[in-house]
Amino acid sequence: MRQAPSVTAFRALLGGLGGAMVVASHTSARFRRQVTRDVTIEVSCDDGACQAYVFSAKTRTMRLARVADGEPHCAIRFDTAAIGLRSLLSRRAVGRIVEGWQYGGARIEGKPTFAVWFHGLTRIVAPIGPSRLPRRPIPIPDRSVEQSAPWAQRVVREPPLVELPREQQDAWRARAKLLQVRVPGGEPLPPG
Repeated sequence: MRQAPSVTAFRALLGGLGGAMVVASHTSARFRRQVTRDVTIEVSCDDGACQAYVFSAKTRTMRLARVADGEPHCAIRFDTAAIGLRSLLSRRAVGRIVEGWQYGGARIEGKPTFAVWFHGLTRIVAPIGPSRLPRRPIPIPDRSVEQSAPWAQRVVREPPLVELPREQQDAWRARAKLLQVRVPGGEPLPPG
């Protein structure tokens, strides 16, 4: 029986992505820092393509499996391979999956937060769309206060305080309750 081209492409995408993630789990410190628990993620479509990604906290690595051993922690299931391809290759993949989850076309079984975490890992090996960090510095230079601006006279500028004035008793009492102040002074942490 011959498969539809979209199923073959979806299977190739899942396998290629998994292979790149296996390599990254052995070589990329950024990837390895993210693997902190034993998790199984399964991505599949109703057309028959399925891939399980098994993460190990002990070794901080990942391995591939055709199907999950037991119940996966999170399963992303698409109605068709074409919907899966469109969603996973999109610049806004999480938005498309959630949209499919709400309006039909995709299902998330298990904890949805693992789907978002998994998306972040896929973007380490296949950076599609915007990343968190800017690729170059923001083009706005640091500016000082504009003394000659029309509104400059209305801005109240007070010198920085090294210490709170003694007349601010409420502020001193509140400060004395802060753990950041008490613990370095030698007080024990409260239980819990």
